[in-house]
Amino acid sequence: MAFKPALLTFLSCLAFSVFLAGCAINVSPSAFFYQDTKEKPLDTTRLHSAIQKDKVAAGISIVEIENAGGETLRGVAVSYAEPVINILFFADNRMTVSENNNVIHQLGKLPANILWLDYQGVGASEKADKLSINAIKKDALMQFDYVKNTFDTSVPTIVHGRGIGSYFASYVAANRQIDGLVLDGAFNNISDLIANMVPGFSNSFTAMKLHDEVHSMQIAPILRHFDGPLWLLVGAKDKITPQVISEQLLADSASEKKHISVIPDATHNATLNSEFAITEYRRFISILSRQKASH
Repeated sequence: MAFKPALLTFLSCLAFSVFLAGCAINVSPSAFFYQDTKEKPLDTTRLHSAIQKDKVAAGISIVEIENAGGETLRGVAVSYAEPVINILFFADNRMTVSENNNVIHQLGKLPANILWLDYQGVGASEKADKLSINAIKKDALMQFDYVKNTFDTSVPTIVHGRGIGSYFASYVAANRQIDGLVLDGAFNNISDLIANMVPGFSNSFTAMKLHDEVHSMQIAPILRHFDGPLWLLVGAKDKITPQVISEQLLADSASEKKHISVIPDATHNATLNSEFAITEYRRFISILSRQKASH
């Protein structure tokens, strides 16, 4: 995760907190949502290597979609043989397709059809003149519609959000009919996320002024109305979005088909690395498959 502008503001504020009262951190979308200075080529070299090493069958397609703002979003659609699930994946902050081929291959073990596009202004995707969370939310819905029109609809379609992506996944769940929602290292709101990222944060010295688009990034209000299948996974050693947050989100959800998996020894960015996580993922998929078959 990248949070450099706001973090620098916070440190400056903290340094002078003895002398200044009411020092505030202005949290705009660009203060916490990472953007690259220029586009980077999409790289699937390590994904090809992993597929060959494991001797599995998979097709990799480069996907380019123009969003409502005219920016081209780029990423991959990967189809593993005999998929049991369609996954729309929303990444964490500063998490690009090119640098995280291993995550795609882990999901492929399910096996699965996977769509993952870099956020606008990140990795291989084009950058808007001004960063807007609302625009990224529209992108998220557009990606889901692409999945529904492209992937095999005979298997369940789920939305998986990691870290910051857990909000965009939840937003899709609130605005589209999905078969299941996966929240991976989820946060509840940006204020809590900042507090966990900056140890020793104290509201007695500082305050946060959240931009309206940032303030709206709350997951609990969505889950209170979400009654579909829900799975939360969190690393036992996650200090950015610790277990207690996922437990509270689980309690907030209106779903009757929900559970949480705590991944032993995993940090915030490593939840999917273990075979235990993949086993738990398959358990969630089995629930969805039975549900789809009954309809």
